[in-house]
Amino acid sequence: MKYFLITTLFLTLCHCSIKSPEFTITGQKTALEQQVLGSYQHLTDNAIVTTSMRTGGDGEGLDSPQKQAILQAVQNQRFNKDEIDEFKREKVIGENNRGYLQVRPTPRYEQDESYKKLVDVLVEEENGNRRVIYQRVLVMTEVAQEEEINAIFANMQIDQSAPGTLIQQRDGQWLEKSDNRK
Repeated sequence: MKYFLITTLFLTLCHCSIKSPEFTITGQKTALEQQVLGSYQHLTDNAIVTTSMRTGGDGEGLDSPQKQAILQAVQNQRFNKDEIDEFKREKVIGENNRGYLQVRPTPRYEQDESYKKLVDVLVEEENGNRRVIYQRVLVMTEVAQEEEINAIFANMQIDQSAPGTLIQQRDGQWLEKSDNRK
């Protein structure tokens, strides 16, 4: 009791207060999402830097066929982005719940063969590009499962899509992205 009174008196006279340190607990999924998105950003940043460098016509300056495939995938995505965004606005394609584009047939898609072919080719190419990048991120993270990677990338693709884009929910239902989701 004597020590308690002395301690209380000391703290009162010193105007000291004991404050517990602040800390944030990050869930495993959040940490995994950060790792995956960081790996993705690293790959795309490296692709941009590589395309800015002068290389020989034979691909000199690229370390491996894997890097060449990733570089090509990122370049294709940038090249096709405007057309893909237009198809999303036309609601002929949407973002499915696995991180890939999916055709959502419209009357124009079903009636115009050249339009259908263009949509199909771009969706196939974009999904192939995403597959190359997702597989590389899966290798880089080493701890994630493919389903986890796809779910993280599905959220990333949805976040990057404009409001009005068709989005597949976990239950398989398709809804338009609202304005309030960034």
